[in-house]
Amino acid sequence: MKHFTIIIPDSDSPRMGAILAALREQTAELSAGEVLVVGSDQPGLVQADELVRLIPTDEHNTCASDRRNLGMRAAQGEVFLFLDDDCIPRRDWLEQHLSRQAAGEQVVGGSVDLAGRNYLQLADNLSAFHFMTPYTQPGYRPYLCSANLSVHRSVVARAGEMIPHKNRADDLEWTTRFRIYGFKLYFDPQAVALHDPQRCSWAAVCQHWLVDGPETLRVRLRYADLLGTPRLARYRAMYLWGAPLTAAWATARVFSNWQSLSRYGHTLPLVYLTKLLWCWSAYRRFPAELDDLFAPT
Repeated sequence: MKHFTIIIPDSDSPRMGAILAALREQTAELSAGEVLVVGSDQPGLVQADELVRLIPTDEHNTCASDRRNLGMRAAQGEVFLFLDDDCIPRRDWLEQHLSRQAAGEQVVGGSVDLAGRNYLQLADNLSAFHFMTPYTQPGYRPYLCSANLSVHRSVVARAGEMIPHKNRADDLEWTTRFRIYGFKLYFDPQAVALHDPQRCSWAAVCQHWLVDGPETLRVRLRYADLLGTPRLARYRAMYLWGAPLTAAWATARVFSNWQSLSRYGHTLPLVYLTKLLWCWSAYRRFPAELDDLFAPT
């Protein structure tokens, strides 16, 4: 068995060449592990060798959670490391994750450096990942993101795989579920990856938040106690009539760290708009099966 497996769900990403180049330059010993790129590589950027393997998928495994699950089933490593197909790791990224795992942390989330190709991408990035920037504090968290994550194989054996057929909030549900099984979630800001998504247009930003809202809300309602979800979140009307205040509260949280305010304060108007979009999508597609959502685990 290998020591680690890096799993990347690929959807024809133009960033894959840069990701693999960064992985080949890691300061950790690469011969102890493997890299599995799972999905579709139409640009032909995945060059298979002793380190990297491409696992093509069919029409039944098009979602990110399905591809991560396939990667875990094919993995030979004791530690599963996850990157998104738009996340480029820093040279010591792997070393930082493995050192935390060796210290006894079985679930470790890394930080996200925010790409800013333009104003739209930067604001979208900050709105989504403000809580896991490199200048935030290390420590235990209520949830982590699969964009930059390491999980020991034994955790998955006990808590199970990701929910299938999901492209949004699958990591929120998965890492929160880990806590039910007694696992702690450690955030290490020194394990850095650059998040460089293809969301540089208004249409792409809108699509991101309109899709994200109902999926994230579903998980936050399902695990309300663990995630500290306010009781008002159970009422659909709040996301319409209360949207201005809800969006303002969420925006204030984004800029609660003084470094976020000093570095990215100019993005505040667009960050506020992303939160309004989230509220509108949550209202339009509010979960109907509340009895199922609140059923005991």
